[in-house]
Amino acid sequence: MVQPKTIGPTQKAAQKTPESRRHDLQVMVPIKKVIRNVEAFDASPAEGVQDIITGDNSTFSFLRMSRIFLSVAGSVERELANEEAVYYVNRGSVVITANGQTYILDKGDVLYVGVDSKAKIETADHCDVSEFKAVSCHTKYPVQLVQHTDIEGTELAADLGSRRPMSKRTVFKLVDQNVQANRLLFGDTYMANRGGVGSYPPHFHGPDGPHGLGDNAKEEIYHFRCESDIEGDVPYVLQNCALPEEKVNVYAHIFDDVAINVTPTYHDTIAPPSVDFMFTWCLGSFTEGHRDWAEIYNKPGYQDEW
Repeated sequence: MVQPKTIGPTQKAAQKTPESRRHDLQVMVPIKKVIRNVEAFDASPAEGVQDIITGDNSTFSFLRMSRIFLSVAGSVERELANEEAVYYVNRGSVVITANGQTYILDKGDVLYVGVDSKAKIETADHCDVSEFKAVSCHTKYPVQLVQHTDIEGTELAADLGSRRPMSKRTVFKLVDQNVQANRLLFGDTYMANRGGVGSYPPHFHGPDGPHGLGDNAKEEIYHFRCESDIEGDVPYVLQNCALPEEKVNVYAHIFDDVAINVTPTYHDTIAPPSVDFMFTWCLGSFTEGHRDWAEIYNKPGYQDEW
């Protein structure tokens, strides 16, 4: 198992509107020699609550993302209607009160909060919390706490990449079948080596393209943190953005604290030799209650690469 660790500096940016957080990446598609736009979002935190991905600034049907950052002791309140949410602690610690119960979360911990609920997030010092939501949810499930240490060393901590040393990683499935939910699946992934290859092999679980999964499809957000061991270097990863019918990979530069919509394309991630990275991932199923994490389409020829 790859041990979780803190990657990337603590950041605090100026407040931005959701519209200004979207910055499409342009990548050249080999052979076709055409430019493709890729949905990316500045996910850097600002004081208070910042909406990163919304229904207005993205093509997501179900998934949303916000960042809650408090640099001093304080609290914020969140209200869910026909939405469910997971609260993931990036840095610091928080106390979350939901449905009359109080939960203590440290780095890496997750709290699931269901529809028609309120959540109060408090910190006695400082905190950086990601909120991932799914909209259009209709079944109310109980609040559920998942501590990162509880799943480390269990079957929910999947060690992958045994066939390719540079793709060795642990995928921590924090919200999987261990949590009752309508649409959401959530976790974080840590690489075994700098210059690693994440999400390998190239795979796809979106609705579009010749191999789209239809009603079984899922949307997905990746949120990256990366750092370089070279002083003054600007760390980045290369994210595959090839469509399912394309035989040649298409890579975009993704920098630290950027979130990306990986739904329409294959996704695997390559880091330069100097760069270590981790990412949180959130899946939202098109069909409520259909939350099979393993339902994917592998790029032809890569079926046995897990």
